[in-house]
Amino acid sequence: MSAVPLMVSTPSLPSAAHEIADSVFLTDDEAERFLQKFPLVQILECLQRGTLSDQATEYVCAALKKVFSTSYGVEQLPAATPYALEALAAPSHALRRLGCQQLGAALPAVPAEQQQRITGALVDALADKDTGVSCDAAAALQSYGSNEQGFQDLISPHGIGQQLSAVLASSDPVVRMRAIALVIGLGGQSKVAVKALQQSGLLQPLVKELTNEQDPLTCLAALSLLKEQVEQARDSTLKSLLAHFFLPHLEQLLTKADSIVKPTAMQVAATLSAAVVNAQQNQSQGDSSQQKSSANAILTSAKQVLDVNSQEDFSTGEEQAALDALSELGMQQQGAESVLLHPSHVVVDIASKALGRAPSPDVTLAAVHALATIAGAERSQAVLSASAEDGLKAAVYDGAYSGSSHAQPAQVLLGFLRQPFTDLRVATYRLTTALALRPWGAAEVCLHQDLLLHLCNPKSETSRQGCEFRYACLQALAAITRSVLSGKDMGRDGTAREVLTASAPAIQLAITQGVYGSGQGRQAIMEHQVATMQS
Repeated sequence: MSAVPLMVSTPSLPSAAHEIADSVFLTDDEAERFLQKFPLVQILECLQRGTLSDQATEYVCAALKKVFSTSYGVEQLPAATPYALEALAAPSHALRRLGCQQLGAALPAVPAEQQQRITGALVDALADKDTGVSCDAAAALQSYGSNEQGFQDLISPHGIGQQLSAVLASSDPVVRMRAIALVIGLGGQSKVAVKALQQSGLLQPLVKELTNEQDPLTCLAALSLLKEQVEQARDSTLKSLLAHFFLPHLEQLLTKADSIVKPTAMQVAATLSAAVVNAQQNQSQGDSSQQKSSANAILTSAKQVLDVNSQEDFSTGEEQAALDALSELGMQQQGAESVLLHPSHVVVDIASKALGRAPSPDVTLAAVHALATIAGAERSQAVLSASAEDGLKAAVYDGAYSGSSHAQPAQVLLGFLRQPFTDLRVATYRLTTALALRPWGAAEVCLHQDLLLHLCNPKSETSRQGCEFRYACLQALAAITRSVLSGKDMGRDGTAREVLTASAPAIQLAITQGVYGSGQGRQAIMEHQVATMQS
């Protein structure tokens, strides 16, 4: 239905817009009546004259957004496109945002020629000084690029891709990163998209930012963006494709980065390495040499920072970042194998800082958590290959012996558990639990009566978190004890069987006392992954 254009009455427009903006539900008839009374061309003219207050402008934009969300409004979108394009040049940021939103909604419904014009205008809007406008433009382009045709239009070197390349080369770092975020988001949609973007050259600006160690702030922003996009990728294979492309550039960065950039670079490299390792682990036949290669950069860099024999000094923050990175890599089985079997023996450095000497309490805490994670504190399958298990066992004993008192692991663990710091005790329980899932680890705990008594005594902990972690450790001991005594895991020399046989009654009694000593333990016993490998 065509309407006779009416002159917009400035006082009545804000009032009518306010009413629609506040309405819970807008019908098609109400939307049609609003546009009949206030034609778009006259609303736009009124807004551009600047005669409305900021609040009234917000009401009008909110009302139009609601109108174009109705079935009637959607039908009007193609005809409203010229007004939305004109709105992108308006002084009101609210009107520019509305223009971006409606252009994005109109894109699927307009002819190809109009699509080119709209996408071009939205690419230009990525440089808008108002963050809300630029974000809405990016969201509209992201939505358009989610289908194959839209994606090809956006990366075409003869069309919008060329215009997008110009924005990627902007002298404004904020605009560049905004455009890079869009490109990476487009690549995170499918494996085909990743490969197409690699060939298009649109990923090169991010590579340039990542390797620009001369501008730490820009480099850090690029690292953060890359990590976020990899984590948000839809599946492990897609994450792996993104990681494979960027890892060589991160390896280059790690060799040159300063103390400002390096901690973040290590964390991102660990995220990418873990993505590759996990994707290969999920495949029926993973390439172990490829897995080792993908993790080599972060392992080598971490070794440089953590090396206990190095004469080079690194900050506490750098050491914590290296330990956190190795912890992330070691969460999954193949990542843990990579850490434990790396030729640099970086696991010995981790264990030395966890159980021996560390430059600060913060590093000790990070190292204990890292060693616990690598040992499988949260993995469904804690136990690794025979060679990796041997490496873990040797590192634990060597790490404890490296301290000034040349202690046994259990002595160090008990010392930590007697500290007044809950965070250190929780980390120690995590490590003790992971080690106790192996016969040799359980035997080490039970051989030291003071440690076993601490674990079996519900009054040894006062905090709720500490009590829960103490009990989880007991459950691990109970599970491995049942396995060994049932003959499923005899151990290599029978020592573990003898020790656990003697300790079994005390462990079982402590289990029945429950988390807080209330006697509800039998209801709380959980199934644990038990080490079945001959240790």
